[in-house]
Amino acid sequence: MKKTTAIVSVAAVAALAAGIGLYTLYHQEQEKVKELETQLSELSKREKESAVMQSVNAQMEQIADQERKISDEQREKAEQQTLIANAEREKAETEERKARESEHKARESELKAVAASELAEQQRAIAEQQRAQAVHSRQMADTLSYINLGRTLGNTAVMQMQADNHELAQLLAYAAYSFTERYRGNLYHPSVYQALARTSMGRLQWNKHKGTVTDMAFVNNDRNHFYSCSTYGELLEHRQSGGNLQTETIIQNKNYDFRDIYLDHNSGTLYAVSRTGQLIIKQGKDTKVITVNDIGHLMRIDPTESQMLLFGDRGVALVDQQRHDVVRTRTLPFRIVSLDRHDSAVLTFDDQGRQHLFRTIDKVESSSVPVKGQVTSFASSKNTKTRVYGMSDGTIYFVDKNGRTSRLIGHLSRITRVKLNGWRLYSSSYDGTINLWMTNTSKIEPMTIYSSNGWITNFVFDVNKSIILTGDQKGNLIENYISIHAMVDRLKARLKRNLTREEWNYYIGPNVPYEKFVNP
Repeated sequence: MKKTTAIVSVAAVAALAAGIGLYTLYHQEQEKVKELETQLSELSKREKESAVMQSVNAQMEQIADQERKISDEQREKAEQQTLIANAEREKAETEERKARESEHKARESELKAVAASELAEQQRAIAEQQRAQAVHSRQMADTLSYINLGRTLGNTAVMQMQADNHELAQLLAYAAYSFTERYRGNLYHPSVYQALARTSMGRLQWNKHKGTVTDMAFVNNDRNHFYSCSTYGELLEHRQSGGNLQTETIIQNKNYDFRDIYLDHNSGTLYAVSRTGQLIIKQGKDTKVITVNDIGHLMRIDPTESQMLLFGDRGVALVDQQRHDVVRTRTLPFRIVSLDRHDSAVLTFDDQGRQHLFRTIDKVESSSVPVKGQVTSFASSKNTKTRVYGMSDGTIYFVDKNGRTSRLIGHLSRITRVKLNGWRLYSSSYDGTINLWMTNTSKIEPMTIYSSNGWITNFVFDVNKSIILTGDQKGNLIENYISIHAMVDRLKARLKRNLTREEWNYYIGPNVPYEKFVNP
């Protein structure tokens, strides 16, 4: 029984196992069927898509064929256009080549025309230059001719003046000035300048002093108001009116020996220096006399930049300009022979060949004199940077801005004063002459503008430098015009008539157009 149950159980298990196996196999088959169905579906889908793609491709091929046809048509048209363009380009190139050839020919023609024009211009310029040179040469010849005429007329005017033919001399002198001025000649040429000086009658002379006149000083800008002093102890004040000189005596003391006066234009204070040791200080109506010792014979009073210094031949004193007194003296180890102003200070010259520049009573710059001999007068110019040394033997040394020294010969004895006015140098001497030198010329020569038979001790300019006021050994005061324009104005005012035609033709020449110098 038990055995049968076991067999049944085994058979049931086997059947169950077989059933399970069949189920599993069935299930696997079902999965394969599904997978095949899926694959079949996918294949069907792909087949449909392939059919669609084939249809699309067919359409694209049709479109491509159409575009290819269109492209072929366009290419054919392009080729035709290219052929046309090439033909046009070749035509354009041909035209351009022809244009370039024409342009080249035109340029060649233009260059030939320009060359011809330049040649013509050069020939015209040469002709114009030759004409200008001819005109210039003619003008130069005319200029030189008229300048020489002016000098000749000046010499003739001087001769007529010496012959007392004053009226004719004045007309000829004015003609000499007119031609020289018009043709830019040298108005300071001796023949022209002396003719103007002589015929303008610009010289006045007054005998006012008993002793030798040693110094003069103008009052402010008034050329008609000045002071003068002398070796006879005379200190005078003068006022000129119409050629007459009204004189007032400030001091007259024969025990004094005045050598220098200085006028302070700001305060109106007048200083006068007596060689005998007295300093006179006049302000307004008050006059003060100070005796100064220990500095030797008094020579000159002059301001520096900060001090008023009084010089003797053996020392120097400091003057208080407020208190009008000498506050200090200083003895010097040398003897002063002469002195003048330089560089806002006082330059002194001793008897040992040295010079000493006093900037204050204590600040002194000493050096050797750059020229040989005894210096008796000195002048310098800030504008032209020149210096002048007047010597005891009558020699003058002129030193230009580059340090070159010229020895000027024209005086016979001691130089008493030298002054510079621009390039014009004025000098006076014991030989009785005042000379004018033009220092900007290659050869510096003297021109005498005044002479007398006595020593000339000093001269001064008025503020405008139109006149020169001279003092001499005989006590004379002499006024001379030195400004050309002042002399011309004075001369023209004295002309009473014009030259006659006969006088013009004789002295000037019939080829020179006639002119009138005086309005009818």
